[in-house]
Amino acid sequence: MARATITLTATQIKQAKAKEKDYKLFDGGGLFLFITKKGSKLWRLKYRFDGKEKSLSLGQYPTITLTKARELREKYKIDISNGINPTEQKRENKAIKQQEEIKNRDTFKAIALERLSKVENDISGSHYMRSYNSLKNDVYPYIGDIPINEIIAKDIIEVLQRMMERGVSESARKVYHSISKTFKWAIANSKAIRNPASDIDVSEIIGKKVQTHYPTITDDEGIKNLLTNIKKYKGELSTKYALEMLSYTFVRPSNLRLALWEEIDFKSKRWVKSAKKMKSRDDFIIPLSDKVIELLKEIKVYSDGSPYLFPSSRSKTRPLSDGTLLGAIRKMGYTKDEFVPHGFRAMFSTIAHEKSPFSYDVIETQLAHSVGNSVSKAYNRAKYLDDRTKLMEWWSNYLDEVRK
Repeated sequence: MARATITLTATQIKQAKAKEKDYKLFDGGGLFLFITKKGSKLWRLKYRFDGKEKSLSLGQYPTITLTKARELREKYKIDISNGINPTEQKRENKAIKQQEEIKNRDTFKAIALERLSKVENDISGSHYMRSYNSLKNDVYPYIGDIPINEIIAKDIIEVLQRMMERGVSESARKVYHSISKTFKWAIANSKAIRNPASDIDVSEIIGKKVQTHYPTITDDEGIKNLLTNIKKYKGELSTKYALEMLSYTFVRPSNLRLALWEEIDFKSKRWVKSAKKMKSRDDFIIPLSDKVIELLKEIKVYSDGSPYLFPSSRSKTRPLSDGTLLGAIRKMGYTKDEFVPHGFRAMFSTIAHEKSPFSYDVIETQLAHSVGNSVSKAYNRAKYLDDRTKLMEWWSNYLDEVRK
């Protein structure tokens, strides 16, 4: 008659100590606790399959409790009776899990997020957030969980078509470029085989890009009225100063809102914008006229203590919000078809090309537009700095004359 196995108790397992040699505590039915000489307590299940004795690891105590170990024993007994080898099944499950993990690491979403994290320091904060949000809202819900090498041109086209149904053609164009850049980055980093976006003629889906012309004012009387309205603006002082500064420097509104005092050099009369903020490879220098220097000294008094030239009225640690300048122009009575903050750039461009003595290259370079080939762009910016300094003084004088 077989000797009955005395089952284990939770107390017995807890109090079991390490000995000079490894030893086992049996619970019956092939289940035992293997205690190493270092004190580790490991659950094992001994069983027979195809006439051979096998051993299966169930995990470590106390992660696997006595109750859990017994549940696993009964489960595997049922598997064995159904002709399933627990050891082989465990290997197969592990392999499947590893494949899933690899698959999840290689999804479009995982790789797109990895790429964005790598390029974050090379692009502006606003550019990063636009890319992140557009992918999150319009791409990830549809192809985010697909392994990148399984995505085909049809998948990308469907993403763009959904956006076109909403009438956001320019956003769709930017999403297309974000998807393509993700594939190019993945290929360069051995994470993708090819770029299916290259198979797509995006103009066939979205249409050709239409050049946007911002509404502006170019006649002297209209400019005089605009400058007068800014001077008389009764809203937040920071907003008023920002609009005045914008009229003299005609930078992109986002560059103005995020301007920092550390970028201003009063001695050399220059405002140096980092390459990251200017979406370029080089820092960009904005020469400051005497009039602008005087204006900055006034602004300095108002914004003292803030890192920003134009802090928010709610907190000096935050810049003006995105819609503040546009809102101020609307309060002055200008409609969306008459003038927008970006209109200062168009105003300067039109008048400078028509009335100033400066060359096309000098004017376009000051607008931070690309002039020449990739080799000459940086050279031109340095070459034209003296002329651009004179240009900015000319523009300042022009506005003052019109105001009078």
